[in-house]
Formats: sequence, C-alpha cells, structure tokens
Amino acid sequence: MRFLRLTARSFALLLLFYAILFESALSRAVQTVDLDPNGSFVKFVGTAFLHSFHGEAKDISGSAEIDASAVPPVQKATLHFKTAAFTTFHQERDQKMFAWLQIATHPEALFTLQNVKLLEGDFQNANAQHPAKFEVRGGFTLNGVKKPMIGSALGWREKDRLIVSGETTVDTLRHGLPQIREAFMTVATEVKVSYRLSFILPREHAAQ
Repeated sequence: MRFLRLTARSFALLLLFYAILFESALSRAVQTVDLDPNGSFVKFVGTAFLHSFHGEAKDISGSAEIDASAVPPVQKATLHFKTAAFTTFHQERDQKMFAWLQIATHPEALFTLQNVKLLEGDFQNANAQHPAKFEVRGGFTLNGVKKPMIGSALGWREKDRLIVSGETTVDTLRHGLPQIREAFMTVATEVKVSYRLSFILPREHAAQ
C-alpha cells in the first residue's frame, strides 16, 4: 500500500514537472519584441489642388510577436501613433490638421497586424539586398473608426533588428473625416503612406 502511495505521488510530481516544462516551452515559443523608434519612420503625402504636402508621424511606439511555430514567425503587431505628433512641417497647416483630427478626442491612431503571408523570398535569410515579400492584413483605427487594411510589405534582418518597409494608402473619408475644402484648395481624401519599422530582436533571432 505504501508503495502504491509513493508511486502515485511520484506520478503526480512527474506530471507537474512536465506541465511546468511545457508551459516554459510555450512561453519561449512566443516572444514580444519592441519597436525601435529611432530606426523607424512613418511618412505621408497629401495631394491638394495645385500642390502636395509631406508629413510625418513623429511619435510611434509598439511591439510585435515572434512565434517560433508560425511561418513567417511574425504574425501579430501593434503600432501606436500620437496624433498630436503628426506634422506637415508648417505650423498653421498643422493646427488646422489637429482640429480636423480632433486630437483631444482621438489622441491616438492605431494599427493592429492580424495576419502575415509569405509571398516570395527566403524570410529566414532575407537582407536589405534580397528582402522577402509579404501580404499583411490588419486593422487601422483613425478618428475612432477602425477599418481593415491589406497590403504588401518587405522584410529582412539587419544584425539585431527586424526591418519592415512598405507603402499603403489611407482613405480618410472611410474613417469619418470630412474632405478639406478651403477657398480654391481641395485636399484629396486618400493619403499615401510610406513606412520603415525597426523591431529589436532577441539574440537567438538576430542575423549572424
């Protein structure tokens, strides 16, 4: 009887050991990596009658998840943009933009990456000269209105950084923002966006 009690206790301890081991393996399988704001940028171009203007998001933060079991390993990410830090490098125009964006009510724009699909290239050995190409799907929230966003992006590793770059278009009308019309100037509702995002990789994922 004592032998049976010892065996049951040993079995329970063994199960506990494997549960801890399994949980530890899962925690290592998914890692969160932070955005490096110094190596990242998001720029935009607005077109208006007779001229265009350039702008940039100056305050970006966020993170991505590396899932060792996924292909490609990055499938989820979150990016935050402070709307009060948007600039068109023209003070009067910026003030009108802040009023249009209602930055007190909507102080942040948000992008959530939900799915990534490899289109071409070797994502494990991609570099700046030979980047991998991906289809990216997610949601973009502006003016408190979330809309799906689908596009393509290039990705590669530079030492201990994961770099993602690409271009997309945001239709501000779909986010509930009125079209800007002033005197003889009408601003197009579609804004072209280009970006380069740099994420800090853990040592085991860094390029050799």
